[in-house]
Amino acid sequence: MLNREGRQPQGRRRRTCCLLVALILGAGLLAGCSNIAAKAQSLDGKGDLAGASALYQEALKQHPNDIKILTPLAADLMLLGKYDEALPIQERVVALNPKDVQTRIELAFNYLNHQNQPAKALQHLTQAVAADPSAKNLTFMAQAQIQAGDSAGAEKSLGKAMKTDPKYAFSYVVLTELLQKQHRTDEAAQVRAQALQQGIDPKSLPQTAS
Repeated sequence: MLNREGRQPQGRRRRTCCLLVALILGAGLLAGCSNIAAKAQSLDGKGDLAGASALYQEALKQHPNDIKILTPLAADLMLLGKYDEALPIQERVVALNPKDVQTRIELAFNYLNHQNQPAKALQHLTQAVAADPSAKNLTFMAQAQIQAGDSAGAEKSLGKAMKTDPKYAFSYVVLTELLQKQHRTDEAAQVRAQALQQGIDPKSLPQTAS
């Protein structure tokens, strides 16, 4: 609002000036964050995951919910074997981007292999299968079902995986091992024979009792 002389009141001019300063400073912070993230990406490309993750964490101080920073940070921490540090970052990624199936699968295997929480792993893998019911994801879900004590459910998931992609070898591997542990050796041999019929390399399959 202008005063009668066509000028802004003094108080309004001060507020406008402060707003401009804040916008300039904010733009500087954004640019700084962008530069840090760019440097982190460059380090990623050179294989310096530790250096990259440190820069991503620095950038997150200004932008804690930036999915473009969180996602590569989660991946780097997993590759560095920092599973406990990766866990909350992975959880934030899938909360902010529910369609990120890859990070959800990595989160699930963090729970499964490093946190001893197969139930949580199964929860995330069930969501991954809902988004992408591939043979690979169904087999991953079966692995979580086995560790969670649901062998019957795992067997069904593996059956679906084999129907979805009959040439996906890992589903035959997991099912054969499951049947052998249950001493169902004849059925395990049948699964192995079925895999061989699909042209799957016999070296990739567990041996079955003759």
